[in-house]
Amino acid sequence: MKKGWLRHLDFIVIDICAMELSLMLTQCVYPLLFRGEDAAFWQLYFFTPLLHLSLTVMFCTCNGILERGRLKELASVLRLECLVFCVLCFSAYFLRFMPNLPWRALAVYFMFCIPATWALRCLQKFYLKRRYNKIKYSRQILVVATEAAARDMIRIITASVIRNYRFFGLAIIDRPMVGENIQGVAVCADQDSLIRCVMDQVIDEVVINIPDQSGANLKLARTFLEMGVTVHIYMEEVYRSLPNRSVSNVFGYNVLTTAISSISFRQSLFKRLMDIIGGLAGCILTVFLTLFIGPAVFLKSPGPIFFSQIRAGKRGRPFKIYKFRSMYMDAEQRKAGLMRQNKVPGGMMFKIDHDPRIIKGVGTFIRRASLDEFPQFWNVLKGDMSMVGTRPPTMDEYARYSPHHKRRLTMQPGITGLWQVSGRSRLTDFEEVVRLDTEYIANWSLGLDLKILLKTVRNMIKNDDAC
Repeated sequence: MKKGWLRHLDFIVIDICAMELSLMLTQCVYPLLFRGEDAAFWQLYFFTPLLHLSLTVMFCTCNGILERGRLKELASVLRLECLVFCVLCFSAYFLRFMPNLPWRALAVYFMFCIPATWALRCLQKFYLKRRYNKIKYSRQILVVATEAAARDMIRIITASVIRNYRFFGLAIIDRPMVGENIQGVAVCADQDSLIRCVMDQVIDEVVINIPDQSGANLKLARTFLEMGVTVHIYMEEVYRSLPNRSVSNVFGYNVLTTAISSISFRQSLFKRLMDIIGGLAGCILTVFLTLFIGPAVFLKSPGPIFFSQIRAGKRGRPFKIYKFRSMYMDAEQRKAGLMRQNKVPGGMMFKIDHDPRIIKGVGTFIRRASLDEFPQFWNVLKGDMSMVGTRPPTMDEYARYSPHHKRRLTMQPGITGLWQVSGRSRLTDFEEVVRLDTEYIANWSLGLDLKILLKTVRNMIKNDDAC
């Protein structure tokens, strides 16, 4: 069975066809609307489908496409095309990849592209629904389960409007229910008539869900395999409370894998790509800022203009973090004497009001404007940190962690994060920090990272002390 975006390759091809059709219509209509203007469309014929494919894979825009109705599909198309439009405008007018392309040409193109994409997607769904309703093109599935398990399964599995499988029926093995219905699916067999039912009917696959009876599951599976029927056995009943479950192979053993956050290799790749681009841009800005911040820091407090410290990274891996020095040279020695003023109980973080170790003037300014964090873009480029993540603790803070505190180090630490941009950068309750960091990790997506980055820039401009 195809996985990921390849499952919906047909919709991606349809979207590209809608784009090419819209480009041809734009090329015909644009000269009539704006006489005397020349637009170079040839670049879009290649660049737009490539961009669409990249954004579809990056943001998983085809996920749940078969479950969406017409209005939700229109909203999904609008979001995707707005994203494509923004990237096209950035590429054409900021990066100057397509300097001869007027913005009005793009506007006309998207006026055609949005309805064309939506209409072709709806037509494809109509075709698939008609096709899968025929036994020739669908997989006939029989569910063998207890009554309670069957009710739970049917409610979840029938959520999709368009399916490439058909429920032939149910076989309830814990009580006689032949002839009855469970949520619209007929009960066609019980424990005694199950084998005869599979032999007499067109059954492609059987799903077995008999809780706490592994022996019965194994016996039925072997019987069905003798008949050439594909068998699926539900094995997760006892582990249902665990998040993000998946079956994987470790050292040659098939195991059930669970994690606080399930991030695919593709998502990790795109996150790292975003970090490399952001790290390069940030390092260039850091060089520029050094020309101004460096002399100002040195004049106020002679010594190195950069501050480095060992911090705990992903799952506690030590790494050296870099900042513009905003404190006097003896700041670390003076920290012990200030611990009584720490507003965070237990020493899990260190926060005090009016820290006397901060260099007056320049130190206060660069911390308030978050400019002291810019050298961390070098950490991002090296792979020690990410643009967005959880803030890395010092090694002595990490040594005080309880087991559940380590959850916040499940991902790569970041320059900015969820709790910094949530208006809670002055939090003194460490448990609330852990909760917000865990919320970020559990709900992570590239879209969430982009939102946090945009909020970080906004807060820096407003001087909102969010970072």
